[in-house]
Amino acid sequence: MVSIPLHPNIISKKGKFCKRSSDRPAKVIGLTGGIASGKSTVGKMLSKQNFPVIDTDKLAREVVEPGKPALKELVKAFGTKILKDDKTLDRHRMLEMILTDAGTRRLVENIIHPYVFKRMDQILQQLAASENNIVIVEVPLLFEAGWQDFFDYIISVVAPESICTKRLAERKKMSIDMASRWMVIQIPQEVKARKSDYVIHNNAGLDELQMQVNHLSRVLRHL
Repeated sequence: MVSIPLHPNIISKKGKFCKRSSDRPAKVIGLTGGIASGKSTVGKMLSKQNFPVIDTDKLAREVVEPGKPALKELVKAFGTKILKDDKTLDRHRMLEMILTDAGTRRLVENIIHPYVFKRMDQILQQLAASENNIVIVEVPLLFEAGWQDFFDYIISVVAPESICTKRLAERKKMSIDMASRWMVIQIPQEVKARKSDYVIHNNAGLDELQMQVNHLSRVLRHL
């Protein structure tokens, strides 16, 4: 059995799951959406409007760098076959394993997510100390990970699935079939949208997307 690192249990505002510090910004907004839906673009637009944005995908890459505990946990679970010759994580091989087996995916998430959550919480404390009252946290697997009770509000970005699949295949240099398999392991976009407080529709180009983000930013500042 792989040991999972623990950090102090701090109950969320709804009394569920979340292990977080009480020293955090007044409003922590979750930004999520289907893979390749454009949530990172929305995150960048919000950042340009002076909202601090934490990218948990970036944190997930950082916690599996050589020498980091999360990578050691992964190697303990799956062996050195998941490493490249330079001892860094072979992300393509790991992805193939995750898409092939649901048990592997759950184990990988159970190893990585606590490290990401802890690092995210540390950054939120730093931002709160700098008097940032509203912070955006981009979390692709927000609902899948069960983190929804951590956030004060949640924004979902949705886009046509066919566009997302094509965009994902081009971005990751993979086949449409593999991109489709990646898409279906996530909660459907319409389900995420129903569970969210705000929804951005990314289906009409960057100008329309920017207008929606501009409106959203005004709303967020008055929460």
